[in-house]
Amino acid sequence: MHQLRKATPARLFFVYTVICTASNFVHPVTPTLFQMLDFPSYMFGAAFSAMSLANFLFSPYWGYLSDRHGRRLTMILGMAIYTAGQLAFAMATTVTGVLLARVLAGVGSAAYMAVSLAYLVDITTPEQRGKYLAYFMAFQSLSGSAGYLIGGVLGDRSILLSFGAQVVMLGVGTLLAWLLIGESRTPQDMALSRADTGAKKFYDFQAMGRIMTLPVALFLLSTCLATFGTQGYDNSFNYYIRDVFSFPPSYNGYIKASTGLVALAANFTLNLWILRRFSPRRALLFLLPLCGVTLLIVPAMKTTASFLAACMGFYVFNAIYLPVQQAMMAQIKTENTGLLSGMFTAAKSAGNFAGPLAVGFLYGLGSKLPFYLAAAAFLLSAATLSACRLSPKTPIQIKEESPC
Repeated sequence: MHQLRKATPARLFFVYTVICTASNFVHPVTPTLFQMLDFPSYMFGAAFSAMSLANFLFSPYWGYLSDRHGRRLTMILGMAIYTAGQLAFAMATTVTGVLLARVLAGVGSAAYMAVSLAYLVDITTPEQRGKYLAYFMAFQSLSGSAGYLIGGVLGDRSILLSFGAQVVMLGVGTLLAWLLIGESRTPQDMALSRADTGAKKFYDFQAMGRIMTLPVALFLLSTCLATFGTQGYDNSFNYYIRDVFSFPPSYNGYIKASTGLVALAANFTLNLWILRRFSPRRALLFLLPLCGVTLLIVPAMKTTASFLAACMGFYVFNAIYLPVQQAMMAQIKTENTGLLSGMFTAAKSAGNFAGPLAVGFLYGLGSKLPFYLAAAAFLLSAATLSACRLSPKTPIQIKEESPC
């Protein structure tokens, strides 16, 4: 059995793609579900925020745990907990039940999201890393779009069918992770991490303090603001096209699939070109304002076609900035890569929590206001990053080779 397991980018990408595809099955049907259950409009933001709050609280801990006890088991445990959370979500019929299920899912997803990034850093060289991070985001974007499409089509037949298919596929993904993925850290590395600070702390504030210099703090704040913009927009978009245009769940899936293909092409072309020629910081200082300006244009569009075209432009820039942001994180020098990855994921989770929650309540005051708020978050993110001198001025060197 152990001979079947290897620590390679290809295996990580394969398993993560299965999990990421399944995790998006219920997004296109959630607005319809909440309307059927007669939930208030703010629930589309509150439900996602409940999950993101758990992400925020648990991401550093999972990263800390994976440094000391291994990436593989931490990821698998997270996948199993996330599967249980989505099963609970499928069975919930009250506001309280939905929020509790989303918290449980957030605890689990924090593990596999934070640790998979640390796992990729473990098994790649600095010269390879920028390219593999671009691959990672490309697969994530493509699988997310495929999940939206499949979930939306299934949701036109039955909302419960989308949930049932999700739980089954998440279980399969967890099993594949157990069978295929090998450990990326050596027993000696894990022993050194355990000897450093002890393994029974929920948060290792001492180790976090050594990482949290002023440039790192500014970078994490910029990350949080950008994620606020991304998730604030994304959750508004899902509800907006249902509320304003009355699109069925399958239309949400078709739109996400189209944007995913465009994002995939952007990641394998523009993204690699940018990483070869510019430092991650310089690239982000160009990309983040573009995201903000595009979102200022979106609510001004009067027709469905022009609205969707403007949204497509945003998705291109959004898809490009995410792996660049991860590349900037990977340039931070530390022995506690798992903890750093957890802090980075926690910063994103804080944005995931605040963005949907804010736009959920703001939507009741005006359906276009969430887009303006998301645009402001991107512009603030760029302003914060401009004060951060974290990364070297040289671009990432990318070797041309396959992800296998």
